Amino acid sequence: MLNKLVNNRLSFAINIAKRSAIIKSNANLGNQMRLLNNKKEFKKSLELFDKYKEKNNTEKCSNWIIIQALKACTEIDDLKRDSNIHNLISPRLKYDPYVLPSLIHLYSKFIQ
Repeated sequence: MLNKLVNNRLSFAINIAKRSAIIKSNANLGNQMRLLNNKKEFKKSLELFDKYKEKNNTEKCSNWIIIQALKACTEIDDLKRDSNIHNLISPRLKYDPYVLPSLIHLYSKFIQ
């Protein structure tokens, strides 16, 4: 019984450590993309996003990363890429109060 309890706690601690590493990685990527977007280096920002997308599951993308990717696509008028990113967004982010305005801005730009 004690052995099972120790194993459960160890498993829980490992999961928390993995989750915190993912969160830190997401924050770093989002911040790097933001810096590139602020410098008007939108293609470099999207290259970072693509590298992350190749290595990781896009379901783990934070809303911060998605917002920066959408901003870069909007600025370089790449509707096809924007649509691809929109399709990658998990259902939990589609109605996110921070991602949704980025999507609205994106599509309103192409309607005009």
